[in-house]
Amino acid sequence: MPNPGIMSVGPSNPGTSGTPATSPADDALRLEALLGEHSVLALDMMRARVRGDADLAQAADDALGRNTSALRGVLEPVVGAQGQAVFASAWDRHIQDLFGYAQALSTRNPALRDRTQGQLVRDEDDLAAFVVSRSSGRLTTQAALDAVRLHVDHLLAGADAYAAGNYAGAAQLYRTSFAHSFDLGAALATGLFPPEALSSLQTPSRQLQAALTRLLGEHVALAVAQMRASLGDRADFAAVGSALNGNTLDLTGAVDSLFGSAAARQFQGLWADHVDALMAYTRAAAGGDPAGQEQARGRLRAFESSFTAFLDTATQGRLGQPALAQAMTMHDRMLLAVIDAYRAKDYAHSHELADQTYQDVAALSGRLASAIGDTIAARLPHRGPQTGGGGMAAVVGSR
Repeated sequence: MPNPGIMSVGPSNPGTSGTPATSPADDALRLEALLGEHSVLALDMMRARVRGDADLAQAADDALGRNTSALRGVLEPVVGAQGQAVFASAWDRHIQDLFGYAQALSTRNPALRDRTQGQLVRDEDDLAAFVVSRSSGRLTTQAALDAVRLHVDHLLAGADAYAAGNYAGAAQLYRTSFAHSFDLGAALATGLFPPEALSSLQTPSRQLQAALTRLLGEHVALAVAQMRASLGDRADFAAVGSALNGNTLDLTGAVDSLFGSAAARQFQGLWADHVDALMAYTRAAAGGDPAGQEQARGRLRAFESSFTAFLDTATQGRLGQPALAQAMTMHDRMLLAVIDAYRAKDYAHSHELADQTYQDVAALSGRLASAIGDTIAARLPHRGPQTGGGGMAAVVGSR
């Protein structure tokens, strides 16, 4: 089992009484990550509905319900029991209307499409009003509406592109929607969380944690999406693969900013091997090739060893190599389990595993941000720039 300080591998059940105590700043960052996951799950549900894959759409819808419960748990400390119930009611309507919109696309029903689009506009108004009413003047109605409407616009445009067979456009909107959902989380946090939490979020370490959570969370979402697409439409597989390559380039740019070009080149090679091995496993599994699957597992084991050594060196041993090695091994095992469950058409379990993997990399991002921040601080002159200057500032400045 991995060191829980590196990556939690127990059942993911956020927002319940069994979860560890967190600070308001932790909860605000978790809000961002949960909204990013909501975006992915909503698009997965809409895509499945467009294809007429009722079982997969239902599994994604169930996962959206769990995500909503987690959002309620994060929000309750700052809006109260009544407030989180009001939010959940509006959010559930939002999800139901997205489901209806996808159904309209699937059945080619323009009247239903227009009706659900109008309902979504009303949902936006309700959600914006909820946040503004509890923001103590920190968030204007227009700012709240702009944030919520852009979120919905991205989801609808992504579903439209997918329904039209514009897989490249749909994959790009998958990324755009995910990134903006983190921004939506930041906007909601601005309106709902106490000022001291917002001040903490502006520190370089917290900004780096948020950036890493977004980049690594997107990696998980896109890797899972491409592994699933490999069992379906090849054009969609290629489009999601290009999006995943874009995420790899963004991660490489972050490493370049933090540790320099030589480290970035080493990271890019290692990370590309990681992605290639995951896809090789998926292809072998789809083709009924056990030998190919085992070969892919071997490539992943080699990646885990090399990547752990890379991170340990980059952070000057601050992460703890044995625990980190176990965490990376568990990460890859979870991704393989996601696709195995998907191939077996156990969509509910596949979504549960994907959720746990997503939550685990969010936890890992916090440890990485702390270790990277300490490493960069150790390189700075005594009484020099504040911790997080240089590379860290470059990374978080792109958020």
